Amino acid sequence: MFDYERFEDDLVQQMLVVFNHWIEQAHDIYSLDCERGMESIGAIANTTHYLEKQADTDSEDYWYYKYCEEEWDLFDTFKTISADLSKCLDDNKSVFTSQKEPYKYSEVFDKHCDEIIKHCKNALVRFRKAINKNHSDILLNFHMRGYWDSDDRVEIFQSVNSESASKEYSEHIEEFA
Repeated sequence: MFDYERFEDDLVQQMLVVFNHWIEQAHDIYSLDCERGMESIGAIANTTHYLEKQADTDSEDYWYYKYCEEEWDLFDTFKTISADLSKCLDDNKSVFTSQKEPYKYSEVFDKHCDEIIKHCKNALVRFRKAINKNHSDILLNFHMRGYWDSDDRVEIFQSVNSESASKEYSEHIEEFA
């Protein structure tokens, strides 16, 4: 049905390509973003410079602009990987949605979604290892808009960032989640 291992490998490689391009311009790469519908995937990043233009550190909106992916500066859709995701959806339309309720996902889709999420998390851990020697200060996250609750988001953030960054993130999550 779908080659999840290749998906993960391709994801790590594409994140490295985009990261290396962005790091030439700026720092503070934060997030991997994937829609619940599993039709596309890409990277979203912010820069300290852009964050400073949005809010001062003492502003009540600071944490929102620091951690809310929808407010960030850089975006890249991984076109080839997204095309593979879309093709999988098209090829499996009859098993991914209910025949009685076409807008309701099936258990087969839920399993596919779980596999995609698992491999995205694995890719993020692998990406962290690849960049950690020279860029351990860069914050990483895996985000699916409207999918996880605050506890899930904190758990994912903690899995790829330092203890101090995770503490800050969890202390302010209600301000941006």
